[in-house]
Amino acid sequence: LLPEEGTIAVKAGYPPDDTLDDADIAAARWAWEHNHAAGRGADTLPGAKRLYVPLRTGRTAVGVIGLDSDRRDGPLLTPEQQRLLDALADQAALAIERIQLVADVDRARLAAEADRLRSALLTSISHDLKTPLAAILGAAGTLRDYFASMPEEDRSDLLSTVVDESERLNRFIANLLDMTKIESGAMEPNYALHYAGDIIGSALRRATKILEHHKTEMNMPTDLPMVRVDPVLFEQVIFNLLDNAAKYSPEGSVIHIEGWADTDSVVIQVSDEGPGIPPADLTRVFDTFYRVRKGDQVRAGTGLGLSICRGFIEAMSGTIAAGNRRGRSGAVFTIRLPKPHDIPKLDELR
Repeated sequence: LLPEEGTIAVKAGYPPDDTLDDADIAAARWAWEHNHAAGRGADTLPGAKRLYVPLRTGRTAVGVIGLDSDRRDGPLLTPEQQRLLDALADQAALAIERIQLVADVDRARLAAEADRLRSALLTSISHDLKTPLAAILGAAGTLRDYFASMPEEDRSDLLSTVVDESERLNRFIANLLDMTKIESGAMEPNYALHYAGDIIGSALRRATKILEHHKTEMNMPTDLPMVRVDPVLFEQVIFNLLDNAAKYSPEGSVIHIEGWADTDSVVIQVSDEGPGIPPADLTRVFDTFYRVRKGDQVRAGTGLGLSICRGFIEAMSGTIAAGNRRGRSGAVFTIRLPKPHDIPKLDELR
């Protein structure tokens, strides 16, 4: 018997369907709490059917072992059996303690990681979300105080600032909420068969303002097999990749989206003409709150966009990888989604 939720419960036994009556449960609990034997043949609660011996370590009792015998008279164990039991109980107690210590270390590590993420989140919010808020407050305050005397063009610019920064703030908050869903395990994709090009087109329309200073090229074959995805999650993945490409590549550069199929997968690739990803960062760009070091002219971010991409793609049984373009500068992100079997191609549906 081992501790469970403040009491002690049977974890293994022979016969497997053995059950304990109230007297035995009381004896087992007493043995665990007082670190002394109880039950049959012992001084405490001798009315129990079994003898309960604590599994002791240097720290405390980690559990209890219960013994029974077909014999109804005389001692339950001979001296030789008692010595053997004591040796086996010591070994079992040490093994259980080691397992518990490993679990304690894991819990401590997870708690430390949670604290680190919480600290990073607070730092990210205070630094990154303050920027659009400051712009919104500044523009709104200026409009309130000087609206009547301000030229129409200046009013329009300030209103555009309010709208743009509000949308940017909304994206930050949406990313935070999405990351919360991923880490809590509450993400449940709504699967259906879709043509990836349609979802990518929707993401491009949604990202029009972000991409207004860039050119986009899309090469999606019309006979590309359909994929089983959640269209909302997949669109968010493409949107985040487009936002990331626009953030790190110079104005006027081209962001390229390409799709193809191989033996088992449908592949979607988004590439840009920016400086690329430093080799040391290639394995870390998908970490929560991690951001590649960038110049002053690059828009701020929470470091969540790519982490959300990985979480969403993995939730849809796919993979996403980061790399650099060959022969020229630029980053490339490659999504692989499993190819469903026995589905029609797009041109066969027309």
